[in-house]
Amino acid sequence: MQETYDELDVAIVDAVRSAPRASWRELAPVLGIDPATVSRRWSRMRTTGDAWVTAHPAGRATPSCALVEVDCTPGRRADVAEVLAADVEAATVKLTSGARDILVLAQAPDLDALSAYLLDRVEHVPGVRGVRSHPATRAALEASRWREGALDLEQRRRLHARAGNRRERDANLTTADRDIIRALNIDGRMSFERLAEHVGLGPVVVRRRLTRLEDAGLVTFRCDASRRLSGQAVAVVYFGSIDVRDIEHVEARIPALPGIRACSLVAGPYNVVIDAWLRSTAEAHDLERKMSHALPGLRVQDRSVVLRTVKLLGRILDAEGRSVRSVPLLAEGHSASAGNGTS
Repeated sequence: MQETYDELDVAIVDAVRSAPRASWRELAPVLGIDPATVSRRWSRMRTTGDAWVTAHPAGRATPSCALVEVDCTPGRRADVAEVLAADVEAATVKLTSGARDILVLAQAPDLDALSAYLLDRVEHVPGVRGVRSHPATRAALEASRWREGALDLEQRRRLHARAGNRRERDANLTTADRDIIRALNIDGRMSFERLAEHVGLGPVVVRRRLTRLEDAGLVTFRCDASRRLSGQAVAVVYFGSIDVRDIEHVEARIPALPGIRACSLVAGPYNVVIDAWLRSTAEAHDLERKMSHALPGLRVQDRSVVLRTVKLLGRILDAEGRSVRSVPLLAEGHSASAGNGTS
């Protein structure tokens, strides 16, 4: 029997997006319900794979990233995507329409490791007949900031106040820090007790380390949901160009446009890549028109509809966009270095 969800479920997901590790006791008053109800509903959504929280390195610890277009031999697209999705370096894998068969968000500790992955691994996967990579320079809008709009202004204000102000400090990831982030990539809401068991440290030490990582801006939490739960049935990727003098204008305006989930600046034939979540394909050109009004200097050169997301930031998804299992974003023994990219 297929689960059904209502507006309260969507509001709970939006609240978790705003405060990913807040306790149910903290979120319940904001939502106007009791903690047991929040816990029960979230548990159901997480169990079915319709909602989940992940963590990934951020700030100075962000890995080197690239958007990779993959062309496949006819009939081999799904096979290639399945192979790439098993790779730690392939954070996100999408089957797309248009001028590319697969879009991959690839990441590695540094540019040398990223280059080795693209040249020595991706190009040699059976069924791949062409690869075009576009290194990411920075994220103009991170997907972790995406909201469904299910909360009112007062609810958002209360959750924002709880989050407080994070100030990036001069800090680097240690081996223990990477172990913590790797475990939280599997379950971003994992309790300190369970997290301590995963990394072999005491709960107090884990809490202190995670607080330091958050304060230093070295870790970002993100809550995702299936298409069935979110109601966003169509994902579209826009490829565009804009004068480098207008980049700050893009970063200021792009978050206000409805439907835009993420925006990355890349080095390549186009320098702006925009990910949007829409309710139907009919909205694709409507959003493009809105972008042209808000960003007159933006020239959309190409666009692709996502036919299926095979993997999303380390999560293998089924055809309905539900999380099936996790592939760690950080391989054991790898250290994340300063870099630029998008989630």
